[in-house]
Amino acid sequence: MLILLALVSAWIALAQELSFAEFHKNNLRNSLSVAEQSASNLLRHFNGTRVPGSKESKEMQDFIKKYFRDVLNNDWSVETDSFEENGFNFTNLVFTPMHGESYLVIAAHYDTKIDPPGFIGAMDSGASCAVLLYVAKFIDHILTVDKDLLEPLLLGSQVGLKIVFFDGEEAINQWGPYDSIYGSKHLARKWEKLGILNSIDLFVLMDLLGSKEQQPVHSYYRSSHRHYAALSQIEDWIGGTQTKWLDPAERKYVQLNDPIIDDDHRPFYEAGVSILHLIPFPFPATWHTLDDDFDNLDEGSIQKWALMMSQFVLDFLRY
Repeated sequence: MLILLALVSAWIALAQELSFAEFHKNNLRNSLSVAEQSASNLLRHFNGTRVPGSKESKEMQDFIKKYFRDVLNNDWSVETDSFEENGFNFTNLVFTPMHGESYLVIAAHYDTKIDPPGFIGAMDSGASCAVLLYVAKFIDHILTVDKDLLEPLLLGSQVGLKIVFFDGEEAINQWGPYDSIYGSKHLARKWEKLGILNSIDLFVLMDLLGSKEQQPVHSYYRSSHRHYAALSQIEDWIGGTQTKWLDPAERKYVQLNDPIIDDDHRPFYEAGVSILHLIPFPFPATWHTLDDDFDNLDEGSIQKWALMMSQFVLDFLRY
């Protein structure tokens, strides 16, 4: 009987793996292409400026909301967090497909720098936003074809998911504690009042990903090192690039256990939330220059991040 159960379990796992492989085969290249101009290519929508309060920023907000409303099959609740500060209008977007007693939050910022004019921010952080949209499509697929797969395998409470697109990460004039991360500070204050901060199991922030430079992505916090190690195992399983990005054995930054890089995670970290910061260091050479454009993106790296994060989110929600 035990052998039969093991065989059935293995068959189910294989069937699921084949189903996921088919999903990625049908969606990955079309959704995350540097050159493809089709409407299904999520990445191409980020090939332009997205300065807070601008026409282009509003168009990006509309595109993201329309994607979750019209392209995906399930009911993703939307939280639009709009506010004005320092003479600029900012809007965070939060999408939740499933609620729980606790949450996994994955996030990136969609705004671009004001200066230099024409800054596209392909890796900062257009590529990460496109990956978030792809992960949403993957989770939506599971909710459509096999919702029970997202039920926890072990006894415990259901973990919910929130996907966040931050506005106002970049400074308006000069980066500093009062001129940066406008959106994340506002949402953290709002969620603290609503009691949501205390229910976040893990906050994953993606930034500066997708460059042709294969820079390492370090583990920065003790509380999330096991999640970093789990993502590293997924990277080993997927392969796909000559350089391995994540190395759990390298612990020089995790031993510091301090936000050495300022980013949208800071207000959540200061509130005691466990942070997994997926950002390369040193930063790629195109950072905050006009060369941060689609010519300097690596399509294979972006698609690999999409596969890694899809599997990571699925595993987290199940365990």
